[in-house]
Amino acid sequence: MTVAQINKPKTSVPGQYLGYALQPVRLCFHLLDAPLDAQVSMEHLDDVAVHYADGTHLLEQTKSALSGNPASDRSVELWKAMANWADLCVANTVSPQSTRFRYYVTPSAGGALVKRLHSAHDKTAVVDLLKEIASAKIKGKPESTAYPHIARFLAAGDEICGGIIAAFELVVASDPLDAIRGKLQALLPPNVLDDFVKVAIGAAKSAVDQRIREKSLPILLPAGFRSQFRAFVVKHNLAGLLEPTTSAPSTDEITHIIGGAPLFVRQLAAVDASQELLVTAVSDWLRTTADKIAWAAAGSIVEESLDELDMSLERHYTLVADEIGDTHAAASLQFRGRAIYRRCTALQMPLEGRALPSHFIPGAFNCLADVARLGWHPDYKTLFPET
Repeated sequence: MTVAQINKPKTSVPGQYLGYALQPVRLCFHLLDAPLDAQVSMEHLDDVAVHYADGTHLLEQTKSALSGNPASDRSVELWKAMANWADLCVANTVSPQSTRFRYYVTPSAGGALVKRLHSAHDKTAVVDLLKEIASAKIKGKPESTAYPHIARFLAAGDEICGGIIAAFELVVASDPLDAIRGKLQALLPPNVLDDFVKVAIGAAKSAVDQRIREKSLPILLPAGFRSQFRAFVVKHNLAGLLEPTTSAPSTDEITHIIGGAPLFVRQLAAVDASQELLVTAVSDWLRTTADKIAWAAAGSIVEESLDELDMSLERHYTLVADEIGDTHAAASLQFRGRAIYRRCTALQMPLEGRALPSHFIPGAFNCLADVARLGWHPDYKTLFPET
């Protein structure tokens, strides 16, 4: 027997998990978690079940403990689940020797008996529990609500009942969405994680509903589900806009940066950039620098993608500088530098296939200018030899 006790703050609305009932939530989790050669069903053998390729099963009863305690010693829900499992074993639909019987409860519930059920690891403990279950203390009187279910369970015989107890699992989860989040959080940034969790649950429910409409068994393949969901993530997550992480900086912040005269500011001053152009450049540089750090830390982008973007910007700069040198050879060096800057910062291009905020490419060019990987004045290397 095993127990998984998950103690985390509950974040979902009672009875609603991003708008879905508990069964589709657990169906989705198992489709993401089960081996690729397994099958997952809903309301077939049980609320949710995993059918493994070797013929073994996991049967899961899902209980939402919004009122009452579905894991109390004489809970009708608990004993109905135990009796239903016993019926399946009596009918040889499943075998207690090759099946795990999981009782999944959220947000919290428990009882003395269910704790003993999940901790009965040896034959003696199982036998003692069977005797206690058959006693008046647990079984109760015939007119009690739990009695017929307990009686139906015990009628299956000690071998089956003992096998079910030995394979019983209790899982108590504060928030059932956390298990799905755990499957997806390595691939998705936190700000969109729940959006894709909701999509995954909806896709699982739609798929099983379609099977039912087709009068087919409500059984799904994890491999197919994951492949379709992965394609959805690639299409919709990578096609979205990378959101800016800061608002426009204040006048005081911009004035402070200009006063510090970082290299990218001196590079613009060398081509007689206007005050308006200088203010915009500093704002873009601040916001782009913040975006790079935040996106990489949140996993929104692969950090190496920034290096690839920088190399693309350098190639673009080289072509623009060469063209401006040819077409404006008679113009002043300052004019040519401003022309190069305007052409470069007018460029818009994606990062990892996603659209960037309008400030990002101009800010990225200024980041490169700040470390002298490029410059606006045709003679910038001579003007700033310290770099």
